Amino acid sequence: MNYKKTEIGKNITFTSVVDNKFNTCSLRITMITPMSSLTASDYSVAVNVLSDVNANLPTIAAMNERLSELYGAGLSSSSASRGDLHLLALSASWLADRFALDGENITAEMLKIVTDCLFNPLADENGFNEEIFRLSKKEILDIIDSQLNNKREYAITKALQIAFEGEPAAVISNGTRESAEAVTPLSAYNAYKKLMETGQFDIIFISPVEMPEVAEIFKEKFADVPRKSSNYSFYAPSPLKSAPVVVKEEFDVLQAKIAFILKFDTDDIDAVHLMCIILGATPVSKLFMNVREKLSLCYYCACRMSEFKSSVIIDCGVEKNNIEKATDEIMNQLNEIRNGNISDEELQNALLAIENSYNTFGDSHGSYISWLFDCMCRDEYISPAEQIERFFAVTKERIIKAAENVKLDSTYHMLNKETEQ
Repeated sequence: MNYKKTEIGKNITFTSVVDNKFNTCSLRITMITPMSSLTASDYSVAVNVLSDVNANLPTIAAMNERLSELYGAGLSSSSASRGDLHLLALSASWLADRFALDGENITAEMLKIVTDCLFNPLADENGFNEEIFRLSKKEILDIIDSQLNNKREYAITKALQIAFEGEPAAVISNGTRESAEAVTPLSAYNAYKKLMETGQFDIIFISPVEMPEVAEIFKEKFADVPRKSSNYSFYAPSPLKSAPVVVKEEFDVLQAKIAFILKFDTDDIDAVHLMCIILGATPVSKLFMNVREKLSLCYYCACRMSEFKSSVIIDCGVEKNNIEKATDEIMNQLNEIRNGNISDEELQNALLAIENSYNTFGDSHGSYISWLFDCMCRDEYISPAEQIERFFAVTKERIIKAAENVKLDSTYHMLNKETEQ
């Protein structure tokens, strides 16, 4: 992996990746700040405004026209969470300069657009431009309203809110409709200014050739921004409840959903990860082969790990009359691992799944960005090959011990109204 990471300002890191097989460049600026129900919507709307216009391209039409002229370059924003932190990002992609038909310096033009968006937004003492703000706020409200449409992810989100009640991780990254409705041009602009002053910044730039000037541009821009110290930890383990909590809600759905949140208290993350794969992350996992295929108790059943909250998520889609049986069998399959019933084939299948996943590293800009950002979150920069070696060093005994450490915390049921009457 050919990369270089430098600190270009107070808690501002810049990582460059050079890979000559690409014909495009990518840039992602991630702004990291504590998650809070009081600020989530303001931050999300603010960053959404930043990706739409800037003081030199003051209309969406002007921005789109300029991006189109630059061979269809892209500029977008996103809002997400990890651990107890809020991740706000600006992302851009464009054609590498060497492929410009008339020798245009596309990179310089795109960096001008992106830095204008970040450092020179369309705003005054009253806040963001009213018209652009209104459109960006509506986009966030539409995203919030659409969350219920994906019933599976909604059930998982509700389960996580129950498991992390009272913790920042329980806050949805875009906030609630109520909090988003309350955002004003001035409150969003003030959130932007606070983010620039106190946020932790992680910038990743991918290009086919070395371009050290990109880091220098951002270093110079940030030199004019008053900064306060901020270095946030992504790890925020959630305490296990004294007794498992079950919450049930009724919706107009044809298929019931169950989401389980389990928590662990161990530093052996690699063993927990492998346990999750053996349990329910592949088509040959215990949950898929037994709960779904052999016993036909669910339509799908999967398991994943939330590393930074020391949690495991298991979710499934079931008929209402199979909820109890499916729940019992899911916990039974976890007990199978606890009891040491892990075949050599199951372990090898899990390791192969990991190896295949990690071998796609470098195939795309996204794989580089995801890997390097994960390394930043863990404060440990290793290669995918080194991580694969660590997984292959995990023994069955470690996996069993990890499974013994995983305890049920919360369960959420999304039920069909008619079946409950």
